[in-house]
Amino acid sequence: MTLYHYSKTQQLTKPSVITVGSFDGVHLGHQALLQQVNEYARKHHYQSVIITFNPHPQEVLQNKPDFFLINTFEQKIALFEKLGIDNVFVIPFTKELSQTTAYHFFEEYIFSKIDVKAIFIGPNHHFGKQREGDAETLTRLCAEKEVELIMTEEFKVNECKVRSTLIRNYLEQKDWESAEKMMGHDIMKT
Repeated sequence: MTLYHYSKTQQLTKPSVITVGSFDGVHLGHQALLQQVNEYARKHHYQSVIITFNPHPQEVLQNKPDFFLINTFEQKIALFEKLGIDNVFVIPFTKELSQTTAYHFFEEYIFSKIDVKAIFIGPNHHFGKQREGDAETLTRLCAEKEVELIMTEEFKVNECKVRSTLIRNYLEQKDWESAEKMMGHDIMKT
């Protein structure tokens, strides 16, 4: 796996299938999404690319006072590698970036940097200033660029939607077993 850090000149010119997100915890829902990205990439002879952020957006915006990370950035990267992702493209998250419109974000940070052939997103994906971008926005952007958009279904464990917020709640309650069921891997019990 190759780790890239965003720069004005950095480009990935090989045809790529991508997904974008913070991926805190790299839980079972994330893992299912990334498996689909990898399968699609292999089938079409593309490379799989995760676009993520460092630091996590909540660490910069601080609009949730009780927020904490499930895993470190280094742990997240190690999990991506273990899952067989080809490339991780890291964008530094800043307050300035948080003010970028959904359209501008995809134009400047995605389409101008990566030869995108397909994008995978989860069911609750939002992006851009004040989370203005959604599946409908991305559908329009992908149609303009002739990029395939694949929206995945919500991943559930025992009819419960797997989300990083729920895992954080389990961790706050020191319910390690429930958290690990949602994550699909061991967590540090500190």
